[in-house]
This record gives sequence, structure tokens and C-alpha cells, in this order.
Amino acid sequence: MTSKVRPERQGYDKIIYQQHVDRIKKMAPTVDSGPPHEKPFSNKWELDKRREYLAIEFDNKLMLERLAKVVQHKGIDNEIHKSVEFHQQFKKKLLQNQKRSRMLKLTVENQELLKRIQEVPPAYNHLEWEEDAKRKEIIKRCMALYPEYYERKDKEEEEKKAMAKMMKSGMATSPSTLPKI
Repeated sequence: MTSKVRPERQGYDKIIYQQHVDRIKKMAPTVDSGPPHEKPFSNKWELDKRREYLAIEFDNKLMLERLAKVVQHKGIDNEIHKSVEFHQQFKKKLLQNQKRSRMLKLTVENQELLKRIQEVPPAYNHLEWEEDAKRKEIIKRCMALYPEYYERKDKEEEEKKAMAKMMKSGMATSPSTLPKI
């Protein structure tokens, strides 16, 4: 059978191609499941980063130890004067009062806004929506290709209503006591 794309292999080209096909057929499938080959210095960047992080952690530890030592011992510059402390407490109380008054004002405004929102009549009439949905349901049922679907659906709804009515009145406790319709 000759190909329209290329001429048939001939001579030496045919022999080389046949040897290739034979090698492919004899080839056994192999999967290299060993670890990947490591190249020298492949993780040098990672080691350098790790070394930097360790140096930073060590410096942080030293700094925290020094800070703890300074805080434990009173000195000239780390003791707050009584007048400064009194001023800080006064500012803190003043800020708390201002914050409380702002929150009270916001609460009053929010309540007024809520009251105004609740007094606005609704823009949508849900009764019209329900009537429109019923009309569209009737049209859909009239256009249905398989009205049996809707008949079965109606029957199931009637059964559910009857079951709920019986459960409400206390007549039935299980579906097996329902009368056959």
C-alpha cells in the first residue's frame, strides 16, 4: 500500500526503518522510581537562606533577652513620672467618653434610619407575583407535551396534604393507616 503523502521507503532507508520498528517492539517498559539525580550545589541557595534565618532568630533572641533585663530593672529613663502617668490616664478617660458619645450618636441615628426604612411601603406586591405565577403555571400545563407529569405531581401533593391533615387531627400515625385513594 503506497502513501499519498510520501513515497514508499526503499533500500537502506527501509532497512533502517525496519530495525527501528523491531527495536520499538522488543523494548521493555521501564519506570525509574529512584530518587532524582542530585546535582552538586543544588541546594546551596536553600542552605544560605536557612543560615540567614538562623542568624536572624539568634539576633532576635539576644535582643529579647536584653529587653527583658532592662524592663526588670528600674532605671532613670524607663520609669514614668506621676504627672505623665496622670496625664495619660486623663487622656484615656477622655477618649473613652468621646468614643462612648460617638457610639451613642451612631446608635440613635441607626435606629432612626431603621424606623424610616420600615415605614416605607414595599415597592413589590407579592400577591401580584403569586397570581402571575399561578397564571403562568396554568399556561405551562396547557402547553405541556406530557401532562401525565403534572397529574402525578398533583396527586402526590394531594396525598401529602391528606397525610398532614390526618396527622394534625391525630387520626394516623403512619402512612400504612392511610385510606386508599
